Amino acid sequence: NEALARADHVFEDVFFYQGNTHLPIEQHASVAAVDGEGKLTLWSSTQVPHYIHRALANALQIPPAHVRVIACPNGGGFGGKCDLHNHEIVVSKAAILLDRPVKICLTREEVFYMHRGRHPVLMKMRTGVTKDGKITGMHTQTLLDGGAYGGYGAASTFYTGVLQTTTYEIPRYKFDACRVFTNKPPCGPKRGHGTPQPRFGQEVQLDKIAEKLKIDPAELRLGIVAKPNTLTANWLKLGTIGLAECIRKVVASSDWKNKFKQLPEGRGVGLACGAYLCGAGLPIYWNKMPQSGVQLLIDRSGQVTVFCGATEIGQGSDDVLAAIVAEVLGIDAYDVRCVTGDTGLTPVDLGSYSSR
Repeated sequence: NEALARADHVFEDVFFYQGNTHLPIEQHASVAAVDGEGKLTLWSSTQVPHYIHRALANALQIPPAHVRVIACPNGGGFGGKCDLHNHEIVVSKAAILLDRPVKICLTREEVFYMHRGRHPVLMKMRTGVTKDGKITGMHTQTLLDGGAYGGYGAASTFYTGVLQTTTYEIPRYKFDACRVFTNKPPCGPKRGHGTPQPRFGQEVQLDKIAEKLKIDPAELRLGIVAKPNTLTANWLKLGTIGLAECIRKVVASSDWKNKFKQLPEGRGVGLACGAYLCGAGLPIYWNKMPQSGVQLLIDRSGQVTVFCGATEIGQGSDDVLAAIVAEVLGIDAYDVRCVTGDTGLTPVDLGSYSSR
């Protein structure tokens, strides 16, 4: 309130983001079987085998040591394969009851029903600015439609506000959020995991501020870009920042000065900025728990086997693992074999998401 009171102008806007869902090339599919020792193995198109391993054992009320989850190389996930889904529980329980392998492949329509897509969000933003466009403070409020179940909803709710301070200098910041249950398919993580919705609201509001203050939108943003090697109002540490350089290149390459508000009716140019975060676990939830691990097996022939819990979902993690090991050991990458995404063989890994 004090920061907004110091402002020359206070802008208050309400925005609504409708939400959407994933569309990976490969639909969800799972196969489960019980071996001669009575232990369950689940093969599934998942991004998070170790999470599925723990959650599945809990759901079926069987010892985790009697469950093995193998993440098959799959055709895209984008966050939609980060949760324990109904079909994974069903094939596992059916395999136990029938004592024979069971497979379920979802249709595209069934994938949509299962959802776990981006949350619809109602946002209210109050931003104080000076006459020259400097931000004095911001209050962001978000209300999320979570659907019928929790899933990753707590994290999505957290992300609708936590990264708003990373692109621009916001000396005072307040964030309130609420996620409600409704009788709809459950929402979850999808590319950005809660950050695109408020970023849309913030950028639209900045355009409205620029118009009111009669400042070029690009110049307004250049004047408030966050400084490198600083702490945000919510104690996030910023390292290198190339946002100002990026804005200038966009302005130059788009012929911004000659096109902005100069084109015929119905045509125009605009710009917006966003923050990028890779590997959500360590940067945001800082703790001593290992995020991932690797074990190496070197045999007498010179072949090296890499055991890692990371899941290959099309992002090339297996190739990168092989290249890293080959470079460090000074061997050919063709002599490196990767065993990944298998809870029975690999160290614990939090999963392949957030661009991992």
